[in-house]
Amino acid sequence: MDNTTIGYIQGRGGVTLRASPAREPCFKVVQDQAQMAKHARGSLEHLREMLHGDINEEIQSLEIAGQTIADFPDAPWEIRMSLARQCWDETRHARLFLRRLIALKGFKGEFPIINQEWGVVCRFDSLAGRLAVQNRMFEGGSLDVLKASVDIWAEEWGDSETAAIKDGVAADEIEHVRYANEWLVRQGREDPKALLKAVAAMSAVRGMAAALTPPEMKLEMEQMGHAIAVNTEDRSRAGFRVD
Repeated sequence: MDNTTIGYIQGRGGVTLRASPAREPCFKVVQDQAQMAKHARGSLEHLREMLHGDINEEIQSLEIAGQTIADFPDAPWEIRMSLARQCWDETRHARLFLRRLIALKGFKGEFPIINQEWGVVCRFDSLAGRLAVQNRMFEGGSLDVLKASVDIWAEEWGDSETAAIKDGVAADEIEHVRYANEWLVRQGREDPKALLKAVAAMSAVRGMAAALTPPEMKLEMEQMGHAIAVNTEDRSRAGFRVD
């Protein structure tokens, strides 16, 4: 991986992030979570805001997988193919969320977006670090969030169509986490240094997350984390030990 042509920015708390990928002019890209819009929970604006954020999250996941293929051209064919298949999945997810946003009278660029996930993951210069952070940590965590959100969209907000989309996305996320977990386990056996890079990357992200989160949001995020149950069933399918 050649770092000589990569741009970086400074985020909250002095955290170094990879510079944001390009976005259409209709989008307002912000660098701080405190600049994101926030509407009353359950309101139509809130539902559209959630879907708008989902679209950008899926696009970031697509970009991370695609950039990883480009940054590590000598990686084994098997892992490059898995990343390519993930690109297709993330593209499909973004399209599904966009259609649902439009159905709710929303539009691209209606709310600010933030590309911190890209900035965090793509700053790591090892394939093991990328897969550990993006697939094992972020997408692994999404297995818990998606399971909870399916019930919330269907039961609390009465939107069975969005709930069904979320349920389908969750099925794909299991595979994204599983292939990364399996590859990391094999790498740990064949090259312990790769496993150390993965562990170091995950440790660094925990500190970065603490620095990047605005103080006024930390308590809310802690409460949300306690409220979301661990999805042991899907985590087991994805290759985590849940006993």
